[in-house]
Amino acid sequence: MLSFKLRHALLLTSLAFSTTAHAASFDCTGATSPAEKTICSDPYISNLDEKLSSLWRVTLPKIADSKALKADQRGWLKQRNQCAADVACLRREYLMRLKALEFMAKPFNWDATWQLIPWGVSSSVEVKTKRIDATHIAFDISGVAGANSGDMDGVANIVGSEAHYAQDNCSLKFSAFNGLLDIAQDGADPTCGGGMGVYYGGRYVASEQPLAIDYDLLGLGVARTEQENELLHALLKGDYQTLLQNSGSMVTADASRDVPDAQVDEFWLRGLANTNAGILMRAPDARVWLVLLVFDEQRNLRARYYTNAPQWKKRVPEALLAWHKRMENGETLPLDFMP
Repeated sequence: MLSFKLRHALLLTSLAFSTTAHAASFDCTGATSPAEKTICSDPYISNLDEKLSSLWRVTLPKIADSKALKADQRGWLKQRNQCAADVACLRREYLMRLKALEFMAKPFNWDATWQLIPWGVSSSVEVKTKRIDATHIAFDISGVAGANSGDMDGVANIVGSEAHYAQDNCSLKFSAFNGLLDIAQDGADPTCGGGMGVYYGGRYVASEQPLAIDYDLLGLGVARTEQENELLHALLKGDYQTLLQNSGSMVTADASRDVPDAQVDEFWLRGLANTNAGILMRAPDARVWLVLLVFDEQRNLRARYYTNAPQWKKRVPEALLAWHKRMENGETLPLDFMP
């Protein structure tokens, strides 16, 4: 078994200081931190780790400022390790990092369209920047978070590899980082022209089209384990994607008295909580119950009830019934019992 010091040296060598090939970014026989142990025990994340290691070796020789990228990678490793044993957090970190490295080697140009690397499936931000002269860029930002949106434009002053904008209580810093653009926002959502939850800060890649990242319910923290994620796939079929799209916000709800050992979570799309929402209840023995709002072919709102518990196929737990009644809001909301 490799000592901790040797394993740690191999990790840094593979991901931050050279392009020498390794089978993976670190040796699992020497994994010590909760994050490393979780990566090694989860086949999906382990595969992402190997993909990242391979992409790193291909990308590093093409980077304009390799020293900055190595420092950035060390910072990312620290951020990844903060996920500890949180599988959803680790999946998101790897998927976002892979997307960043995919675009990292492109030459930076202030005349570009940029797309935010998103944390989930319900938000996106596009930024257009254009150099006016040696010391100024014009920018135009449009973003969405669920049903809320925001727009902002202005002129920023270029200082070295950065551009700065400040007006009233909103300030933005645009930082060129190899082929990427980092934006730091100082100011509340409305102050910077955004609706609730619309935030412009983050890392951007040069692309005319919005980014597609392969998020699933486990990566978004809705499913707690790979087994539960697969269970929901099989149970919901096409509505798996519906739940995925409606999982922009989540809150733990009160337990159901008739299933006291179960945990209840509510999901909704910001700004559309009365039309794009769901409630999921799970018990320790792998039983799940779900009510999901959907639109039928006539664009009428309906609710669909799913469960894998045979004795609950024709009745709905109290917590889910109460949620359904709240969604009705005095109107009729048909409830379909799904197979």
